[in-house]
Amino acid sequence: MPHPLTPEPLLSGAVTSLRGEVSVPGDKSISHRALILGSQNVGQTVIHGLLEGEDVLGTAAALRALGTSITREASGEWRVQGVGTGGFSEPNGVLDMGNSGTGVRLMMGLVATHPFTTFFTGDGSLRGRPMRRVMGPLEEMGARFVARRNDYLPLAVIGADMPMPIRYTLPVASAQVKTAILLAGLNTPGETTITEPERSRDHTERMFAHYGIPLRVEDGDKGARVLTLTGQPEVHHPHIEIHVPGDPSSAAFLAVAALITPDSKVILRNVCMNPLRTGLYDTLREMGADMWLENERENAGEPVADLVVRSSKLKGVDVPAERAPSMIDEYPILSVAAACAKGVTTMRGLKELKVKESNRLAAIADGLIANGISAEMGDDSLTVTGCKGKPQGGGVVKTHLDHRIAMSFLVLGMASKETVRVDDGSAIATSFPEFISIMNRLGANITSLAPARTGRSTAIASAPASRAPMVIAIDGPAASGKGTLARRLAEHFDLSYLDTGSLYRAVGLRLVYADKDPNDKKAAIEAACAIDDEDLSNPRLRQERVGEAASIVSAIPEVRAILLDFQREFAKRPGGAVLDGRDIGTVVCPDADLKLYITADLDARADRRHRELEGQGITVVHESVLTDLQERDERDSKRKFAPLKPAPDAIHIDTTNLSAQAVFEKVLGIIEATKAA
Repeated sequence: MPHPLTPEPLLSGAVTSLRGEVSVPGDKSISHRALILGSQNVGQTVIHGLLEGEDVLGTAAALRALGTSITREASGEWRVQGVGTGGFSEPNGVLDMGNSGTGVRLMMGLVATHPFTTFFTGDGSLRGRPMRRVMGPLEEMGARFVARRNDYLPLAVIGADMPMPIRYTLPVASAQVKTAILLAGLNTPGETTITEPERSRDHTERMFAHYGIPLRVEDGDKGARVLTLTGQPEVHHPHIEIHVPGDPSSAAFLAVAALITPDSKVILRNVCMNPLRTGLYDTLREMGADMWLENERENAGEPVADLVVRSSKLKGVDVPAERAPSMIDEYPILSVAAACAKGVTTMRGLKELKVKESNRLAAIADGLIANGISAEMGDDSLTVTGCKGKPQGGGVVKTHLDHRIAMSFLVLGMASKETVRVDDGSAIATSFPEFISIMNRLGANITSLAPARTGRSTAIASAPASRAPMVIAIDGPAASGKGTLARRLAEHFDLSYLDTGSLYRAVGLRLVYADKDPNDKKAAIEAACAIDDEDLSNPRLRQERVGEAASIVSAIPEVRAILLDFQREFAKRPGGAVLDGRDIGTVVCPDADLKLYITADLDARADRRHRELEGQGITVVHESVLTDLQERDERDSKRKFAPLKPAPDAIHIDTTNLSAQAVFEKVLGIIEATKAA
């Protein structure tokens, strides 16, 4: 079986110091709630720093379908024109919540006390998660549900005509269930009361207070908390602003990197310091971390601060099991800090790590051992014996497509004697797409293998003007490996790189975020004329709604003509260029210095695409991937204008049984032979 061409192996080497100040992505939990509470306000909510990931964008789309006006400004601000409590209208279609368990459960609570029916679905993963723990209390409030067996999505929420307040005790601590009940209680007369035996994240309570929503929080028996909401409040703020703080989980990687790297000082701006989210930072201080808070303040009820971190000599500690809920996602990076500490660190209460994106507990232990660090895994614990400084490194870490494993061991490489390699860092983009560029800007040395640099693995990268120009045109069918090859050649020869397939997405991106209809021909033409390098490097290009807009604008002849001119001008850039896509050697660059036609048999391409989608968390049947590629090949071969075919002078390379490295080396040999001739 050939190796897939899509994984992105990365190397991280030792650095002398990390210095600078950065901001981290906005917190996802708070981003969801900012949009939802904005919809319940009679007036405009302006949101700064919203996390623009697929989960949050799915919540925004659902709220729009319910009648809320939500727009994104060019400056990055989001504006929500709320409809008020009970002001939703019945949606015309099904609300697709993608992969977001938080999004669907909170939205189910929000619509449960509106007198209409709402249909919800999601991706394959979300459709396999039971919804009973939310449905139970909402049924007590008068809502009814029609769902698949085991209470799976797709499901219908039949809202209560006359919702009733309830008194409900949570069986287990759950911020999602608690919030769903509170959101349902907003449109319910009387007092809705929730007893929480153990504390869960309190982002909802804090944001209620920011909006002035009457919610009493009192102490109950045996450490419980009792929340009482007075329903149908007047939430009327003509203009209210929310600044979403940075995600403390994302900040953790930067903080630990600064702690274990000599002569480092990093300032992390605008980080959420909610005490229910800061277990890692409490632990690092116990280990001797030199870190402190500056500019402490409150945004939308959340404690926020700038976190200053300096290099520190760490010592091993015992991390109690009761701390796990406040830092469950941070144990991989804590393990890296423990590896560089003096003494033994024992972490307890880690069973949940076995059911994350991967078996994180095993992945952490395996990665540490591969890099010369003593680690012992128990049923729900991990014990790490530190190296009193620089770990040996030199190992290869299997990430299992887990973004936190990848980022954690790249941090380890910064403090190790030998470079640390992760087998695939592509999953990093799912949570922290700017991670590598931010790290390298601070002084890290993270690179793609032999010799492409991850920082250039974008749709477009510019080359210096100091070398003789060379233009390489790469054509081929989908999933043949042409994009991977193009990026590596661009990096190797310092050429500008253009993924031509991103051009229509760039047009779609401009239309979507300007809230314009892709079917509007004039708007599409204007967007095509305006795209630039920054658009083509935007991580939001791969969003589903951007792709849908791209499909529409690609059928507009004027847009196609504008983008053809863009490609031809790109090929003339000083220093030369690599362009990959379709019709590059035949239509775009018929005079290219080197033309390659990269192909593979259909089964191999389907295998690669299937692995790529699975790696992105997209559950898809292999046969459907195969069928999709067959249909795509058929369409491309029968296009009236420039059907997909190799240029007469193109060099053919079949990658069916070749790894990405083998293809790259083969092309280097071709180029060297051409130069010699």
